[in-house]
Amino acid sequence: MKHRKDKLLSIVLMVISYLWVSCQTSTLNIGDVGTSENPLEKSGELATSEVWAGKILINADVIVPKGQTLTIRSGSVVGFEPAHPPHQLIVRGALYAEGEPDRLITFGSLGTPGQPLKSGDWAGILLETSSHNSRLTYCRIRHAKGIICRSDSAQIEHCVLSDNEIAITCDDASPFIAQNDISRNGTAIKCLKNAAPELTRNTILANEYGISCDDDSRPMIHHNEITTNYQYAIVCYSSASPEITSNNITMNGGWAVYNGGRLRDNFIRGNNERGANVVERGTGRDSGQFYGVDEVLESRSSPVPDAGVQREGY
Repeated sequence: MKHRKDKLLSIVLMVISYLWVSCQTSTLNIGDVGTSENPLEKSGELATSEVWAGKILINADVIVPKGQTLTIRSGSVVGFEPAHPPHQLIVRGALYAEGEPDRLITFGSLGTPGQPLKSGDWAGILLETSSHNSRLTYCRIRHAKGIICRSDSAQIEHCVLSDNEIAITCDDASPFIAQNDISRNGTAIKCLKNAAPELTRNTILANEYGISCDDDSRPMIHHNEITTNYQYAIVCYSSASPEITSNNITMNGGWAVYNGGRLRDNFIRGNNERGANVVERGTGRDSGQFYGVDEVLESRSSPVPDAGVQREGY
């Protein structure tokens, strides 16, 4: 009798497991794995949640609608065909582009034959306000207009962003942006309206501008390496007032910080053509390396040891 009950229980559990898997797979369009010879071609609005893997070719705007999810597997390459206007990935639902340290997801332009790749070749990724908990981790994003984030819950971590017009724009939103390598862009990060993102442990290197704070934005900028940008490292407009704490701000061509912001525990050296070995220790609102800031406390004489991103695996 006990044997029959155990057997019946086993059958019931198998049926429940089958139904659960069926329900899960029915909401996802797993699709095929694209190859170089036969990439997956994508365009338009997704009819259901999808999982992309391998080589993906984007030949028109792609829209992830509210209630749907786009998951992109590690190691995938998402290439955007050149067009006027350029194509964009618009996310109103959820995007999970989560690579691995040795298998980054690559977003980039397929380019025009005979012409070099350049920033703005494709429009980039737009995370709308309705997009909740979208994540980009271990992604490489190049030659785009950039990422525009309007979602407070978005996370951008461990990504490599280069050769874009503006790598990341926080448009009235407060995402979490951490451990990214952001280099050779027009502007690394731009904060608009009431944006208050947390920007931590990023390396912001060799851009035209580092971090631009407009309007009433209040980003929290801490433990970043902001170095060798051609113009200002951090620039503020209107009534923007970032919290700037425990960063290494070194060797930028323009001001380390200009026209706003509260500074605490920052290492500031060699900016604004003041000499490679000149360390700023002043606590006034103006100095040779920063200008018009709101407050300066506890200037450092040595670098912050844990600022910036670890480059292992990139």
